[in-house]
Amino acid sequence: MENLDNIIEAVLFALGRDVTFDELSQTLQVNISDINIAIEKLKQKYNDNNTIVLYITEDSMQLVTNKIYYENIKLFVENTKRQNLSTSAMETLTIIAYNPKITKSEIERIRGVSSDFAVGRLLECGLVEEVARLSIPGRPAIYSVTKEFLKNCNIKNISELPSYDQLKIKDEQMMINDIEN
Repeated sequence: MENLDNIIEAVLFALGRDVTFDELSQTLQVNISDINIAIEKLKQKYNDNNTIVLYITEDSMQLVTNKIYYENIKLFVENTKRQNLSTSAMETLTIIAYNPKITKSEIERIRGVSSDFAVGRLLECGLVEEVARLSIPGRPAIYSVTKEFLKNCNIKNISELPSYDQLKIKDEQMMINDIEN
């Protein structure tokens, strides 16, 4: 398809949301290899030095504002204020991120307390989502982090999260810095 990169750019701009490669392929009736070629052209156009950047995950892409302009943009958009998550919500989010496809009862077993409010808050913020239901009595929901979580962490998939050992080293370095100061 001629000008496929321009067509994809127009679709991304018009929709203002992430669009999967499969969705583009099926809707535009173009094979994935042609889409990948068009994406390479768009990557060159929307690099990290632009005000608009092409954010790509494993299976989708979206045009987004470069994060270096966030402080300026939030002055104009009243809903851009990020609400702080409670410690319990952050703890729950961490458990879900490091244990994809986990149920609420498994989260509660790890935390030792009820996680209804924390999971509800994370769903409300769009950081986790229900991805399935188990085929057992009660049909408990299975949760995973969302693309929004990945975008906020500036990673393409959860395998890019730091390991426990990396986190432990950073925590120890922070404690040493606190003692020295």
